Amino acid sequence: MPVLTCPTCGFESPAEMLFCGMCGTRLARACPACGFHNPPQFRFCGMCGAALEPLPAAVEVPSLAAPEPTFPLAPLLPPEAQAPLSPLEGERRLTTVVVADVRASTQLLVQVGTERWVEIMNHVLQLLEVEVYRLGGEVNQFRGDGLVAFFGASVVHEDDPERAVMAALQMQRVTKAYAAELAAQGLDLRLRIGVNTGEVILTSVGGRRYREDTAMGEAITLAARMEAAAEPGTVLVSENTYRLARPYFLWEELGTISVKGLPEPIAVYRPLALATQTEWAVKEELYRLTLPLIGRQREFKQLVRCVEDLQDGRGGIVLLTGEKGIGKSFLVAQVRSHLEREAMLRAEARQRDAQLPTPEDAGEFSLPVWLRGRCRSYDQSWPYSMWRDMLQHWLGMQQDEPLEALRDRLRERAQQLWGASYQETYPFLAALLALPLEAEFTDLLGRLDAESLKRQFFRAVRAWVTVLAHQGPLVLFFSDVQWVDSTSLELLQECLPLCDTLPVLWLVVFRPDRNSPVWNFQHYVSTEFPHRLTYLSLPPLSAEESLELLDWLIGAKTLPEQVSQVVLQRAEGNPYYLHELANALIAQGVLVRDSETGAWKLTCPITSLDLPESLQTLLLARLDRLPPDVRHVLQAAAVIGSVFWERVLQVLIPETETLRQHLTYLQREQLIQERQRVPEWGMEYAFISLLLREVAYESLLSPQRVTYHLRVAEALESLLETEGERPQRYGMVAYHYRQAGCLEKALDFSLKAAEQARRVYANAEALEQYTAALALLGELEAAATDEAARRALQRQRFQVLDQRRETFYLLGDIETGRNDARVMLELAQRLPDEPALMIDALLEQPGVGSIQEREELERGMGLAQQALELSRQLGDAHREMRALMALTNLYNLRSDPAWRWTGQQALELARRLGDRRAEVTILLQMGGAYGPDDLENSMACLQAALSIATDLHDKSAEIRLLSALGTQLARQGDYYRYLTEIEEKRLQLSREIGDRYAEGGALMNCGQIRGLWLGDYAAGLALEEEALGIWENITGRVYPLLRIAQLHTEMGNYDAALEVLMQAQPVGEREVRDMGRAGLGLVSAILFNAMGDAAHLRQALDSAGWVYRLAADSLVSQQYRMAALCEIAFAHLRLAELATAPAEQQQHRREALDASGTAFDLYQGFGFVQIVECTSEEILFRHGLALQANGQTETGQDMVRRAYAEMRRKHALIPADSPFSQTYLEAIPLHGEIRAAYEALPAAGAASEAVSRE
Repeated sequence: MPVLTCPTCGFESPAEMLFCGMCGTRLARACPACGFHNPPQFRFCGMCGAALEPLPAAVEVPSLAAPEPTFPLAPLLPPEAQAPLSPLEGERRLTTVVVADVRASTQLLVQVGTERWVEIMNHVLQLLEVEVYRLGGEVNQFRGDGLVAFFGASVVHEDDPERAVMAALQMQRVTKAYAAELAAQGLDLRLRIGVNTGEVILTSVGGRRYREDTAMGEAITLAARMEAAAEPGTVLVSENTYRLARPYFLWEELGTISVKGLPEPIAVYRPLALATQTEWAVKEELYRLTLPLIGRQREFKQLVRCVEDLQDGRGGIVLLTGEKGIGKSFLVAQVRSHLEREAMLRAEARQRDAQLPTPEDAGEFSLPVWLRGRCRSYDQSWPYSMWRDMLQHWLGMQQDEPLEALRDRLRERAQQLWGASYQETYPFLAALLALPLEAEFTDLLGRLDAESLKRQFFRAVRAWVTVLAHQGPLVLFFSDVQWVDSTSLELLQECLPLCDTLPVLWLVVFRPDRNSPVWNFQHYVSTEFPHRLTYLSLPPLSAEESLELLDWLIGAKTLPEQVSQVVLQRAEGNPYYLHELANALIAQGVLVRDSETGAWKLTCPITSLDLPESLQTLLLARLDRLPPDVRHVLQAAAVIGSVFWERVLQVLIPETETLRQHLTYLQREQLIQERQRVPEWGMEYAFISLLLREVAYESLLSPQRVTYHLRVAEALESLLETEGERPQRYGMVAYHYRQAGCLEKALDFSLKAAEQARRVYANAEALEQYTAALALLGELEAAATDEAARRALQRQRFQVLDQRRETFYLLGDIETGRNDARVMLELAQRLPDEPALMIDALLEQPGVGSIQEREELERGMGLAQQALELSRQLGDAHREMRALMALTNLYNLRSDPAWRWTGQQALELARRLGDRRAEVTILLQMGGAYGPDDLENSMACLQAALSIATDLHDKSAEIRLLSALGTQLARQGDYYRYLTEIEEKRLQLSREIGDRYAEGGALMNCGQIRGLWLGDYAAGLALEEEALGIWENITGRVYPLLRIAQLHTEMGNYDAALEVLMQAQPVGEREVRDMGRAGLGLVSAILFNAMGDAAHLRQALDSAGWVYRLAADSLVSQQYRMAALCEIAFAHLRLAELATAPAEQQQHRREALDASGTAFDLYQGFGFVQIVECTSEEILFRHGLALQANGQTETGQDMVRRAYAEMRRKHALIPADSPFSQTYLEAIPLHGEIRAAYEALPAAGAASEAVSRE
């Protein structure tokens, strides 16, 4: 706006001012000829050119600069002006802002003069204001030649963006109509409008003497930028608003524009017109019909049956209800599409088969006519709006169609329906639609009073429905009836009885809203029309159904499982919520389509999931319907959490009786629910919708949240003390102190919460609290100014990192735990005066505390040696013991006998220090190292560990001890007890303490026992795959992979087994333990032998030969050598059968006997088999077959009898009533071979019959 500068004091005044508002100097010089007011520096009139009178001498005015005060100013100020600034209060709101401004208003001012200009602007602003308030908005301020309006500030509607865009279009329409009048006077009036949706703060601004309520925020600025960029006479909408209002308008995409203050250009759109019902409904239904029908099959069948009943002349009423987005309109669209598809298929079938009767003869199903009437939230005060919408749909009303054309079409339709008597109905339908009536009918309507006109409207609509139903089945579909106007509902109630005699289906779709007229309407229908009523209420989707829908939207396994669960939890079973959350990930660029496959893929990790604006608007509207005091209670409860307690809430809302009334109100509105009464805490409540709780919380301003969080934290801390300190609540106290900015107290309670969680094996909760503590330590360290304080915080950070590392290992996240260990080393290096921390860090480094690949062993040895030297320099016996334990493990993994020396030293130190837990660990470590090749020493270590561990009551030690005890049962072949008494107990304990790594090991062992040793292959395979899922990210996964391959081999799935072995190959090569590579070779040999052709049998010889050499070099137990020889014997026997040359046959038989004989000798020496890839009965059986093949028939037959006896011995250890008793004998192929060979032996008849009977 132009300004005038005072020549005396320099103060700037608006251009229309005549005198300076600061010093009173005349700013304008009146022309003596024409009276025009000229700026003071003009010597001639700018309007007519006449000479102006000279100005009088300027009056000297004191400088406006204030002199330095010679006395205190405060006592002279009114008391209210001395008060300190009040804290910011208010609410956050997602608001749509409309900024309108008249283009070139200054030129218009110059053209018409001030008074006329003010008159024109006032009229324009009045026109604009009417449209704003008519559609539920509010004018925030007038700006001389424009205004700023808000939709969703003080009153929220879920469709505020739609209302705002519609208001903007209407503002342009009424302005253009007025501008047309001005154009006749030679005046150009055009309006620019900008629209944007975003967050604002609804607050009160100003001082104590003057304050006003307003909304402030970036959303307003961007709306103003949209207005400035709009072409005169148009509306420009930001992408924020476009996304929310897109379906309901016709648009012109304008690309992107650069906006001052924003780093990136933004997309902008021009709304052209309101889309007709047909246009947006078609787009809506086309999309919906691409979705699968999930979780709505029962309701689908019921609604189809109701529509099909029309064919038999039976009318009905369907009340279809459910929350926003639950799938009501989707269900209707699916039913309609299904019926249309069925009708099309019938028609095609008749065309293909001329023998079938014609449609007339067969009573062909005729599709009903569907008409839709939509209710809109901003139409609730407009009578008959629902029926107007339906009539417009019936007439096919087009956007911007002249009303006269629509009237003519209505008249033509009426004549077709009623013939010559159309005049009894047509004028009233036309008047209902507010169409311009012909003169012949105008007088008729003018003679009727309001009540008579209403009766005629009701009669005309009822007649219209009746005549349509006489023509054929009719479905009248009313949507969003929770927003119906009372007159429309009264008319619907008047027409309902038509379904008793005509094929009319009243399909009424609405949300359950106690405050809507439809709430009482549904009770009326259930009372008066129970014989016609079908009531369908759509519940939320189940978790499985929601996951199915999510997979359909973005593809299965696109999101990590944890993120998928977060999305499903936030969606709360609502398909619309789920779709909007997926759209939000796409809009943020987190999900993008692969250019080649078209599949969605994740571009980056998801750390948070913001609530889409569409859901914020919806939930804010629900929140805004509450009375202010009740809403305040809900907001305060949201600060406490998704679960809250009456006693804690009273700290924020002290009025007890009023509070209880408000809580009852919130329960009646189905926003919260009672759960249980907690001693000292009062009644416990929970939010029914977590999303609503989030929106209520986010609506509070930051200062309010901080104040509330502090009061809640103090209250919770006090309650913890009075109830005897329940540490499981520590995490809650820590959270509230953190949100209140009290970092030290938050850290204290986070660590208490983590320690308590670890004590009860709640490892996921412990991890969360350790992570929170590390974040707090980072903030405290950044704020620390004292070096000593900073170093103390770093030492504390080291300890927390170590505890979190252990927790990651327990949860099976090995790599993340290893990363924490690396950070520990970096931190220890920054604290050179803390050598103990350096030792601790060295002992937890990859290659020492966690070893994943063979290449890490060498580096690990160096780090462990360094830790040992440092601990001895410090004289720290405990850390020396830990370093020796690490070296013992590393030497054992390298097959270096030095482990005996370091292990013994560590054991002596543990006993000297009285560290019983460490002593058990070392004994178990040494017992495992001795292994089956030195069973005497191995058992001695195990027995010593057992005698100590029973007194420790340590579940982690018990798991390790059970693992060692299980090997005894495996050696005895007592597989059933090994499964039920050892491994299933290990599995239970590992789950109790949350040790995912141990859980994976127990699952793997359960799988191999159930599948490979007891014959339940399907169950065994499922357990192995579950174990693989836990061990997926460590090289130890080679072991479940090998078991899976072995199970597939036993089941005859050779291709699957080969595929799994190919996955295991690179992992096995990196595995630290040589037995991993040995196992890979043995399982490969087993598979190749099972495949049975000559080429694969030779591959089996190669694989088994490699394992044989590995054992010969003492890199693995001689048990592997024994098993390899067994597979070699098997391969040679089969090759002998395939060979055609006698010499070749004899050679293979001799080599088979050599191999089986050596394997038998090793078995005799051991007295047991203790590896998964071989069994004792297999060694005996293969040797028996080799002996017979080489002519030693009797000896070979005796060996087969021994194999059979060994198999039966193990079978006798399985309880007779166990299903394993059958699968052990019948499902395992080897046992079938042994039984067949045994039954074929001479003099085995009696035994054979006994076996058959069994």
